[in-house]
This record gives sequence, structure tokens and C-alpha cells, in this order.
Amino acid sequence: MARAISCVLLCMTLAVGTTRTVAAQTVDDTALWLAAMGNGQFESLDDHSPLRWWLDTHYRVRNDTNGFNQSIIRPGLGWALAEDQTLWAGYAWIHTSPVTGDDFDEHRFWQQWTATPSIGDWRFQHRSRFEQRWLETGDDVGLRWRQLARGQRILSHCPEWSLVLWDEVFFHLNDTDWGANTGLDQNRAFVGYGYKRCPHSAVRTEVGYLNQFINRQGGTDEMNHILAINFFF
Repeated sequence: MARAISCVLLCMTLAVGTTRTVAAQTVDDTALWLAAMGNGQFESLDDHSPLRWWLDTHYRVRNDTNGFNQSIIRPGLGWALAEDQTLWAGYAWIHTSPVTGDDFDEHRFWQQWTATPSIGDWRFQHRSRFEQRWLETGDDVGLRWRQLARGQRILSHCPEWSLVLWDEVFFHLNDTDWGANTGLDQNRAFVGYGYKRCPHSAVRTEVGYLNQFINRQGGTDEMNHILAINFFF
């Protein structure tokens, strides 16, 4: 347990350190991100079937929450390797409205491995995701690696609530004609609370602060301060 907690805290500490280093070169903004995410077994299949489904959807506004920024629809299928480990693959459609320029669409194929161990009141998630990205603004295929470490602690005095911490680092693996440069792309660090009405409830809600640092590699970096509201089913 201590090792997993240390991993989450280390990632968030590195994110804060990076933020301080580049603060003089960044532009700050506020945003609101809404998301609905779910995964599970297919009801029509046998209870022991390893086949799983995945779906997450997102709606994001920026510029002090006054303007639309991005929407995402990301379905996928998974194969359970064990009770707490699954391999996934899927597709994502992303529509983006940048600060300057025209709106554009992005198409992604993605593959990932997830592990969800638990120890006592702690629930952990490790996710490694590989993406292949096609943008309408260029011809190249962008390759990106994402690594997430997450910890969730159920509050023993109020078990409907839980403390949630996570950090996700993004790395571009190649250069593209639409602007990706090999190296650090961005970092997201979240702290907040989760609520689940009862242990068997099908819905869990998480609300908290999300810090997004975007590395422009020579340009003006971005620091977004985000109110994140997530629904899990």
C-alpha cells in the first residue's frame, strides 16, 4: 500500500515542481470539465466471460467556463486477464474548438492495460494507454503514451465519501506535421472527493480540482485550473 500511495504522491509532486519551474512562461485559465465513464460485463453473456465493455464521454468548456473547448466519445472492448487486470482496445472521436483557428476533429485508436488492486480502505488504479492519433489539421499519425496512477481512500467515519488523488502524464512519441513534438505533452493532477450513496449503488460521483499543465516546447505553456465533475457507472 505504501508503495502505491508513494507513486501517486510522487507524480503529483513532480507535477507541482514542473509548474513552479515554468510558471513565468505560462498562460493561466480556468475551465469546467464534465465526464461520464463506465465499464463492466455484458449482461447477455455468462458471468464468467472475460469480455468487457468501456465507454467514456466528456464535455469541456474553457476561457473562465465561457466557451466550448472539447467533446470526446470513447468506446472500447476489454478482456479480463484476472479479477483486477484487463486489456482494452477502442476508438475515440474528439471535436476541439481551439483558442485561435477553426474547429477540427480528431480520430484515435487506443490500447491500454488497467490494474485495480485494493488494500483495506484504499482502492488503486494503474493505467498504461497507447494512442494513435489522426487530426484533420495534418497528415501524420501521432503516437502518444499516457501513464496514470490513482489512489482512492474510503473515509471510515463516513463510508459514502472517499478521498481521491490521481496523476496522469502524457508523452508524445514522435513529431507530426500538426504540431506534436517528441517529449512531454502534458500533466494532469487531481485532488477531490468521491460520493457513493451505498456500496451497491451503480453510480459514483467525484468532484474536485484538476490542474492541467500543457508543455508547448518552446512556445507559451498553458496552466488550466479546472473544476472536474465526473460520474462513474
